[in-house]
Amino acid sequence: MRSIIKRRRPGILQGAGYALRYVRALFLGVGCKIFLGEFPRPGVLLRNGLAHEAERLAQLLQAGCRVPEVWWQEQNLLVLEYVGPDLAHLIRKEDSTSRLWLTRAAAADMAAFHARGLWHGGAQIRNLTLQDGEIWRIDFEENIGATLSRPLAQAYDLFQMLASLVSLRKLDDGDARTLGKLALEVYLESNPDPEVKACLMRLARVLCAIAMPLRPLLRRFPSRDVQGFFRVADILQPLISKS
Repeated sequence: MRSIIKRRRPGILQGAGYALRYVRALFLGVGCKIFLGEFPRPGVLLRNGLAHEAERLAQLLQAGCRVPEVWWQEQNLLVLEYVGPDLAHLIRKEDSTSRLWLTRAAAADMAAFHARGLWHGGAQIRNLTLQDGEIWRIDFEENIGATLSRPLAQAYDLFQMLASLVSLRKLDDGDARTLGKLALEVYLESNPDPEVKACLMRLARVLCAIAMPLRPLLRRFPSRDVQGFFRVADILQPLISKS
């Protein structure tokens, strides 16, 4: 029976590493407060180890969500149920029809997940899997949703999924934009929560304001992450126009 083993090795400079991660989380929190109006507390953000993930998986399983079971747990080690190949791999290798189906399924599943008042925290497309024709969720180490309001945590989930989807390798610019627009449309149709949409609009304003001066300088830069940033800003821009 297949399983996934997650292990963290404690480093010699663990204390110094925590201090650096705290400073980074603090800067993230300040930026979030300035641009989005909420301050994610650094101490909560850094409660993101394997023990935290095991707790969240137990809670989500209890709620009836499609997430892997924890088969074994000890300090710095988790053994998890295998729940199928990830969607990033499937979308890269499938034909255009299957890509559209997978994108629709991912967006609709996130909308249903959010409609229950839940948040993922690490909702990149690689952290969604397909098993028995259904979408499953993996990787719950990220703890940002615990220190944000529910609407902003869910808007951040959607942003993560869109940004990771349009940055996938082996997708040309046109295909990436098509999938990103489809995911946004399906999500908003399936979960027309005005609070989430308002948070998404605030996030769109920030992204578009950053993208505008950078585009002339970096529009030909080959990095997938850079081009993905511009694509997701363009996909979210109509939300601002309609406001």
